Amino acid sequence: MKLLFQSDDYGFTDAVTDGIIKGIQEGIIRNTGLFVNMPSSQRAANLIKNIEGISVGIDINLVAGYPITKDKIKITSLIREDGHFIPSTVQMKKMRKEGNQHSIEQMFDVDPYDYEEVLLETENQVLRFIELMGRKPDYIHPHSLVTKNSIQALMEIAKKYELVFSGKAMRNDKIHMIPCDWTPKPFPISEQVNTQVEDKLLTALENSLEHEIAYFICHCGYVDSALLYESTYSIIRCKDLEAATSSKIKEFIKENKIELINYNDIKEIII
Repeated sequence: MKLLFQSDDYGFTDAVTDGIIKGIQEGIIRNTGLFVNMPSSQRAANLIKNIEGISVGIDINLVAGYPITKDKIKITSLIREDGHFIPSTVQMKKMRKEGNQHSIEQMFDVDPYDYEEVLLETENQVLRFIELMGRKPDYIHPHSLVTKNSIQALMEIAKKYELVFSGKAMRNDKIHMIPCDWTPKPFPISEQVNTQVEDKLLTALENSLEHEIAYFICHCGYVDSALLYESTYSIIRCKDLEAATSSKIKEFIKENKIELINYNDIKEIII
């Protein structure tokens, strides 16, 4: 089996950045998406740009920190009065309770994002990635809140800049998406503390061995005060990192001859 192991939110904060770097150097992370709009983004880009064998994509972030777009009048549906993105916890209160469990989109009666506004910010984030990394992202991936307008905008920008869209890997018949069903939204800290990610991941890998290619997404990292301000996913990031660097997991991968791959290895089947 080939395994595409992805850890999202690189550059979110210094602690998240450092955790993902550890997961790359000492663990099984081979793919990560950069947040380009955070105070940690420049440092994160500098740390990873010369590491070989890693696909560094972009996580389009519309819920944490401040936008790249300078003219805030052009993106009013995305931001609060203070210019900060409207957090996902606020936006999700507007969601329908029912939805399509097989879709990556969250369901709203009225999309909270204006299409042209999210298109502008998405493109500006891609351009910022190119400034930070000196090249285009290896893939483009939505972060947290995904609506019809935000995903359409992302796909439009992916087409314009000839980027691999992660959603095509998620919905590809040749790729088995390993479910991460232990990270609900909302996810209280008490539940995060008690979630045994290593055991759950090991079981998930065992159940996926029959597939030729498997794909798993997690959120590795350490925790700092900046993260607590911006995200409800905190302790679980440490648990994910523990699993990604686990000797038990690495030994299982070795014993079962699982090949760790990146987006460049599957580009031909998902373009």
